[in-house]
Amino acid sequence: MKKQVTWIWILLCILLFAACEKPVLENYDGGKKTGKGKDKLTRVVRIRPTELRVETIDEPLETKGQLLSRGMTDNEKGKKRLYAVNVYEKKPNDEGYSMYAYGLFTNPSKIAVKMNVENLYKVECLIVEEGADKLYSSDEGYSAPLTHGAKKATKAKNSFVFSKEENFNEIKKGETKIADARTILYPRLVKLYGNFEGFSPKATKDLTVDMKRTVFGLRFKVTPPDEGKLVIDYVGWRIALDSTSPAYDDMATYSFYNIEKACQDGYQSTVEVKIVWTKADGTVEQESKQLTLKRNVMTVVDIKVEGPKARNIMFKEEAAEMTTENVDWRLTL
Repeated sequence: MKKQVTWIWILLCILLFAACEKPVLENYDGGKKTGKGKDKLTRVVRIRPTELRVETIDEPLETKGQLLSRGMTDNEKGKKRLYAVNVYEKKPNDEGYSMYAYGLFTNPSKIAVKMNVENLYKVECLIVEEGADKLYSSDEGYSAPLTHGAKKATKAKNSFVFSKEENFNEIKKGETKIADARTILYPRLVKLYGNFEGFSPKATKDLTVDMKRTVFGLRFKVTPPDEGKLVIDYVGWRIALDSTSPAYDDMATYSFYNIEKACQDGYQSTVEVKIVWTKADGTVEQESKQLTLKRNVMTVVDIKVEGPKARNIMFKEEAAEMTTENVDWRLTL
């Protein structure tokens, strides 16, 4: 009898212990699902921004198809590469996507976010690689185009902020605040943009976002004027030379203003290049030209200004003899 009572107590203890314990189900990739019916299975998805190989029949800028997590070369040291990522979520009964998370990263291996396997997600990313221009930053963080919410500066924390109210809302705009605190439309740096819509974390825990360059190249070769001063204005930038200046030859990579359109194959935009030549005598000559800029193509502009050619000067001498005119000036002092 005592043995039966003992076994009964043991069984009761086991049942009570099982009833108190919350079962946890583990999926194969580390996601968790609790015993509560309202909880959903989630998994951490790694986002991989990858640059596509660019091919063009024109003279292309140097590009290589590669994962943008490569180490910096000696020439790139001191220049930052930043990844601004927006994540949107769409639940089964929702008509559209809503804000879910955003983050600014310097280390692409840290770009990972928890997702619900029952929902769909949209991801967009802007990569900014500093070039001749560097991004403006302060204690508050980075400014345009890396501001969030009501144009608030953003710090690169290599982690996501979960928010349904704000994210990076200016990454598709051209305005960029550079190190000297100026905001310009065509910065001399590289921007890459890409997005992916309809991603389901149920099938995989890796998402590759194809990133495409939104840039053009310009090389100016300018012969100094024979006299006076020459000023060339283009896309917010200026070249100024005088007769004592050496020959000018410089090239740079610029980002287009319309980021979303500029990542499309064959994109091009027309801009005005204006020349003002102020001669030594104060005469001002002006000329302008519409220049077509092509995505991922280096355009070489060769400029030389010349005045009118010197002409022979002939003198005609008067043949008549000089006449004489007498002036009588009599003074009585």
